[in-house]
Amino acid sequence: MLRKESIDFTPPPQVPGAGTELATEPEASSAMTHLLTGSAAVALIWVAGTGLQYGSQVLFARWMGAPEYGNYVYATALGQILAIVSGLGLPIVLMRFVPGYVTRHDWNGLRGIVRRSRQLTVAAGIALAALLTIVLSIVRPGSLDIIVLLLGTWLVPAAALSNLESEISHSLNRVALSYLFPFLADPLLCVGSALALKGLRGHLSATLLMMARYFSLSLTLVLQFAVSQIVIPAAARGSTPRFETVLWLRASLPLLLMTGCYVVLSRADLLTLGLFRPPGEAGLYSAAARTAGLGSLVLSVVNAMGGPIMSEAWSRGDRTRFDLLARTIVAVAGWASLGVALVLWTGGSRILAMFGPGFSAGYGALAILVVGNLVNSAAGPVATLATITGRGDAAAKIFAWATLADLVLCILLVPRLGSVGAAVATAASMCLWNAWLNRVISRDLGIRLSGGLTDRRTLKAASLLFRPTSSWKPAE
Repeated sequence: MLRKESIDFTPPPQVPGAGTELATEPEASSAMTHLLTGSAAVALIWVAGTGLQYGSQVLFARWMGAPEYGNYVYATALGQILAIVSGLGLPIVLMRFVPGYVTRHDWNGLRGIVRRSRQLTVAAGIALAALLTIVLSIVRPGSLDIIVLLLGTWLVPAAALSNLESEISHSLNRVALSYLFPFLADPLLCVGSALALKGLRGHLSATLLMMARYFSLSLTLVLQFAVSQIVIPAAARGSTPRFETVLWLRASLPLLLMTGCYVVLSRADLLTLGLFRPPGEAGLYSAAARTAGLGSLVLSVVNAMGGPIMSEAWSRGDRTRFDLLARTIVAVAGWASLGVALVLWTGGSRILAMFGPGFSAGYGALAILVVGNLVNSAAGPVATLATITGRGDAAAKIFAWATLADLVLCILLVPRLGSVGAAVATAASMCLWNAWLNRVISRDLGIRLSGGLTDRRTLKAASLLFRPTSSWKPAE
């Protein structure tokens, strides 16, 4: 998601609201090849990882059934929100500061931000897990399994640290390495250990699956830490860390609000269902939401690859390349997502049937959620652009309002309409924050992102998806 300009957050000179000329064909092609350097490896990891994660959920649902699966996904959804909060916005701040430290060869600052971020993330994760344990011991949720919830709660410190380790590699433009272990190794390890437990016990419960999750995440975290130590430049590893904790936290907290709201937006529906409806319905809805999320896969892939490059272009004051990259991401993600949406609208019921008996009942929610994901892809990397250009405060306010709207709609609609009501609330809030942020980007930066969907030259550049070229690398 996010990036960096200079350390004092001062953007290059620009005229707010000024329009950007359409790209010439050579410029657009150059922007696209720069954007998608190494795209074959990154796209392969992301697509394979998404397939593994999706396939693992299909297996878990079939092995456990909707009620047990509902308990598991509820606990993991709660843990994901707490893991984001435990990160204190620091994974995003890494993407904002690290490219600048590398460009200036400020190895003391680079080592300092990496070390302090790890310390703060672990401390916050442990504190949050302890606090939620106390809350759950006092307020016991009625239909949900308390043991599964507690196991999910104490996964938070490790999950938060795993998020951070990925962003360390990502911020150093080692995009493929940043996703290799959490996207490929983690789901494979989890499925393997769950299958072993199922063979030993003769069945798989949500509690046993949580134990498998502990094993897979612990081993993945060890591998991620080893990769982080390798990708950090040698000069930084041997330097004395310089800590600017107040500066980093001042930058991170508005971004924490933004990302925290984003995660709540993506999980409020499931959490509300777990409170007002049986766990089985939460399991059905989770399958529909995961399937609908396939529509945003292309945006996630291209955004992950283009984020560090856009950040570097902004920090160097290269507005032409910055604007071209943003519009090209829209072109690639928007049209590809439309194709995925058509497949899900026509074959969604059969896809959901893979999860097991009764899961096809989630098609109504799936069809609605696909609309929200299509709007998300067509709007483009608006959150990333807001972060790179120092508009994190504005984005945080937008996400806060959208989160409030989502929660209100969920509380009003879920008790009456169940999973369909949750889908309506989620899709509506997704459309709200995308449209609002798109307007802010257009007004302040003069970037007409929608032009990427129709401009012939940008679309031609998007066709260069796998053409090799050189890319920025951190200096040694």
